[in-house]
Amino acid sequence: MNICLLTLEWPPYPGGIGTYMFNLAVGLQKFGHNVTVITNDGNPLPIPDVKIVQVPPAKSHRTLGSKILRWRWEPHHSWSLGAWDVFKAIEKKSHFDIVETAEYGAWARYFVRHSDMPVVVRCHTPAHGVREINENTNGSWKMPLWLRLQDKYERQQTFDADAIGSPSHVLANHIALSWGIPCSRFTVLPNLIDTELFRPCETNEIKSNKKKEILYVGRFQYNKGIFDLAESVKPLLKKYPEITVRLIGQDMQSPKHIAKTGKMVSDVIRSIIPREYHERVIIPGRVSLSELISSQQQALCGVVPSRGFESFSYTLVEHMSCGCAVVATHCGGPTEIITDGVDGLLVAPGDVEALTEALDRLIEDSNLREKLASNARKTVEKRFAIPVLVPKIVDFYEKVIKNCKIRKGFGHFARYEQVNKYCNSNI
Repeated sequence: MNICLLTLEWPPYPGGIGTYMFNLAVGLQKFGHNVTVITNDGNPLPIPDVKIVQVPPAKSHRTLGSKILRWRWEPHHSWSLGAWDVFKAIEKKSHFDIVETAEYGAWARYFVRHSDMPVVVRCHTPAHGVREINENTNGSWKMPLWLRLQDKYERQQTFDADAIGSPSHVLANHIALSWGIPCSRFTVLPNLIDTELFRPCETNEIKSNKKKEILYVGRFQYNKGIFDLAESVKPLLKKYPEITVRLIGQDMQSPKHIAKTGKMVSDVIRSIIPREYHERVIIPGRVSLSELISSQQQALCGVVPSRGFESFSYTLVEHMSCGCAVVATHCGGPTEIITDGVDGLLVAPGDVEALTEALDRLIEDSNLREKLASNARKTVEKRFAIPVLVPKIVDFYEKVIKNCKIRKGFGHFARYEQVNKYCNSNI
């Protein structure tokens, strides 16, 4: 099969869309498929035998003000158009069987309207959801006009796609409600992970010398629950003098409603944690992939304390794949990943006391930690590993390709409701 992946995000950029697309390209190539990636400029991480085509944002010779205004009103318009032009040039030499892209940014807006190529739109989290999650800390957030325009394009691209994918049922339901797209049009396939890269410690010496460390990995944002975590570890730092806390991620400006306690999120965290424990709260910022995996392998436990919506949570699955016992919140995706008490612990979002209690259980009970860590690895190998999911994705592609042939019978400008009704009845 000849597959095109269209994504502005790509490693080393640390976004979830780029991570998914990279893992997908790796898996498809291993299973013998030809993969071409159309992505943004920069220094993309290469994959052997995968063609990566860089498409920089279009340059404009207009005034600086007009450039800023155009970019502000609809950030991805120029890149989407450039990607379409590049795709047409490649398509003349090498016919593709299918294209996959994300709903975010509506990068394939020209593909779904002007190409006979089957297009799969995989949802990750729409732009309006990302902004609302990150900024709606006091319930007063309103969608700006430029974002309304982008949301319109994202919805239209998703609606017009030949098939729609989602990593979780909760995200599919959310988008179905917010965009008025029937739930029956969504195919749920989890995000895939490289279990050979994210794996437990191999030597018994390292296993026996695991750090007594609570590990957080993610953006330093209010709705990631990082302030809840800071509150929850205060009694644990007092109770267990040997315990440390490691917070890995990019520091950010603190939300307006708590900015008086610190300009940056790290400052707010230090204002929450008593001064005598500051040396035991380690904030290294962003780290290399090897250092990240090492921290996940050696941590006593990992924590994903989000109080905002999570469509999946790559961080959680990476912890689990590394054989790390985890605590997460019921915030969407994690609830579909973890079976509480079997391969992790789940608590209510924003419940600091419950989070403290769950972490305390893991610190105290080594047998529980080992059971959860072992089962977590098994869960990832069974449900989220590349060799498990790629055949299912390929099967999904084959059904979409087969059923989308009916589109030619309806005509190029046929109602997509009719086409998709026919296609989904056969998938």
